[in-house]
Amino acid sequence: MALRAAMKFLSKTNSSNDCVEVHCNYTDYLPTVKAVIGPATSEVSISVARLLNINLMPQISYSASAKILSDKIRFPAFLRTIPSDTFQSKAMAMLVQNFGWNWVGTIASDDDYSRSGIDSFISEAELLGACIAFQEIIPFYSSDQITTSRIKEVAKTIINRTRVNVIVMFARASHVVELFEILNTHNVSKIWIASDSWSSNNNITRMEKIQNIGNIIGFTFKSRNISKFRDYVKKLSFNSTGVNTFLKKYYMLYNFCTAEQNEDVDSCISDTKHPLKYNEHQNMSNSKELQYQENVFLVNNIEAGVTSSIQWSVYALTHALQNLLKCSEGICHRSSDFAPWELLEELKKVNITKEGNRIQFDSFGDFISGYDILMWKPIKDKMALGHIIAEYDIQTNKFIIKDSRFNNFKNVVSKCSSPCQLGQLKLSSEGQHTCCYDCVNCSSDTFSNTTDAQQCFHCSEDEWAPTGSASCNKKDIIFLKWTNAFSIVLLIFSALGIVLILVIIVIFIKNINTPAVKSNGGILSIVMLLSLMLSFTSVYFFLGKPNNVTCKFRQCLFGISFTLSVSCALTKSLAILFAFNFNPANQKYLKNCYNPWLIISICTGFQVIICAMWLIFNAPRADRDVRRHPKEILLECIEGSNVAFAVMLGYIALLALICFIFAFKGRKLPENYNEAKFITFSMLIYFISWITFVPVYVTTNGQFLPAVEVVTILSSTYGILCCQFFPKCYIILFKKEYNTTSSFLKNLYDFSLKSSKIISKSQISAKSSLSSLPHLSIKHDSFQKLDNINRNSFIESNRMKWVPRKRFSSL
Repeated sequence: MALRAAMKFLSKTNSSNDCVEVHCNYTDYLPTVKAVIGPATSEVSISVARLLNINLMPQISYSASAKILSDKIRFPAFLRTIPSDTFQSKAMAMLVQNFGWNWVGTIASDDDYSRSGIDSFISEAELLGACIAFQEIIPFYSSDQITTSRIKEVAKTIINRTRVNVIVMFARASHVVELFEILNTHNVSKIWIASDSWSSNNNITRMEKIQNIGNIIGFTFKSRNISKFRDYVKKLSFNSTGVNTFLKKYYMLYNFCTAEQNEDVDSCISDTKHPLKYNEHQNMSNSKELQYQENVFLVNNIEAGVTSSIQWSVYALTHALQNLLKCSEGICHRSSDFAPWELLEELKKVNITKEGNRIQFDSFGDFISGYDILMWKPIKDKMALGHIIAEYDIQTNKFIIKDSRFNNFKNVVSKCSSPCQLGQLKLSSEGQHTCCYDCVNCSSDTFSNTTDAQQCFHCSEDEWAPTGSASCNKKDIIFLKWTNAFSIVLLIFSALGIVLILVIIVIFIKNINTPAVKSNGGILSIVMLLSLMLSFTSVYFFLGKPNNVTCKFRQCLFGISFTLSVSCALTKSLAILFAFNFNPANQKYLKNCYNPWLIISICTGFQVIICAMWLIFNAPRADRDVRRHPKEILLECIEGSNVAFAVMLGYIALLALICFIFAFKGRKLPENYNEAKFITFSMLIYFISWITFVPVYVTTNGQFLPAVEVVTILSSTYGILCCQFFPKCYIILFKKEYNTTSSFLKNLYDFSLKSSKIISKSQISAKSSLSSLPHLSIKHDSFQKLDNINRNSFIESNRMKWVPRKRFSSL
């Protein structure tokens, strides 16, 4: 029918044939009709537009919204006073995103309008992060049996997909009615997003139990104020219709429905399948009475969006004609004999405002008017179209909320998977929709502070987080604090050692000229005590919060001070060895070569050089270890060069080993002068301490690592202090009778008698033997007294030469 009418429109003016004449050039061709308003549907509009394109006849549709009609290459003469479905689909996708729905279903009729609209929606929705749970197509041009069977399959899919609570439908009203009838028997309630094709269809609103189907959000074309048109419809009467067959048929249908007592009048009139068994002339005398009742039905069924679009089409065409014919005040200055393409050019230029609404076509021939969003409301067992709850502005691409109930839909959940909580991330399986995922807790030291997080973020180096955390926690900073119980114990032992050294220094200074002090080295022992005090002092630099200064100072202070102490012990060992265990023939030469201060300076100087090179090239420094402990930051000193650290300790061990060997050779000297035995014990303690230190230090980590070295320092330092100085203090304080020159020399004399034998070839006097002790500081007159006591019994009675009975070097 539409194509036949289009052929008639294209026939030449004043032609008796309803056919289009064939011409090579239609520029000056004058058809019967200059422009067409309509049709309503996209399918028919596409077919008609292909014919009208021959003559570029303007075609203005008021409800054909298919996207394809915006293609000006294929449809150059097509215009419309509604937006393209592209905008409707985009608005629907934004609505889905706005309410947080990401798992929706789609249903479309198998026609150009519905397929184009639903495809556009799917593309837009996926761009905004939504997923399509199912896509169902209902055939339109098939038989009723096939269509019904397919609708049942669609209903089954909807029933089974319980997580899908939102469905978008671009469908014909007849398909919607049939689908809802099936779903009503299964008590299915969903959110239905209706396209303009059925969003304001009154046949659906009057369905039985339609309110059980759920909430319906409808998109309709933007409308204007049509109050004047409503008043016009109210005033229509049968007598004034003339040839208005529509109104005449309506009167007769109304008369028939009012006679049916078992059926609602509105439902009866709206039911197109109802058998019309009425008499055309029945009750015509009551037409005047019926006029006021029927107008209510007609007014209630006015679609404001479509009506407004039709009015805008008329306004646009009228304005274009006025401009083309140069009309002013009812007078036109140009003939009506013009080609349709001329009117088309004027239509493209239309830009007017009527009652606050701008009438203008864009470059695609579309009307930028926007959409009204309706929410159907239940009334008894049926539904009404309700009112506008929001508007969609195409130019700003935003929703304008008109009713607070618009936001109530945010409470509806339509998701494939439950939202992931804070501290979780979404993990999608291969082949699944991106909206279907598992929620997995963030691993340790990572967090997510948003729901449905795509990834977990790593905490910074100074933070930590347990698994499944929504935030990071600050790591505790740990080090060996002064207030730690173990630190306090170490500090007490260190302070006790310093106090003991100070006491011993005082004792030694007061008794500096006694044999006990002189046999211990005299001034050399004071230097050794001071070096031990520095070793005790170095302990304080191993405790507390590390910094670069303390890290550099602590190892060097201990290394140099302890080296000085061992060097002093080594010097004393050499003195004893030179005095008692070398061939008397070489003792004069050894005595001249022996210089204790030079030996101490050289031994200590090497350690100073080692520490200086260490500090210059790769010095110890403070460091923050953020990886060793998951919840803590360890402040520690790293040694910089482990080789230098090992060389420093190894050098001390080498000196201690030499000292031990020399002292061990002289371990059987006189009891009161047996300094070598005490040096040997102190070196043994040193070796035991540091041999134990190595494996413990390597296997220990954390804040107590410095304490391992501190314990070793204390044990080795106390070993020297106790073994080499406590016995002398005991003699000085409690055995004063042994701390005299005569007692001391008598002890030496007795030792000489016991350790000698007569050798005919070797003569060594006791006097020359004793005088060879370079480090004892024993005066010659003291020895003379002892010599006088035993001169007769030792020299005269035993006038013979003697040599040491046994060489200690052979031990």
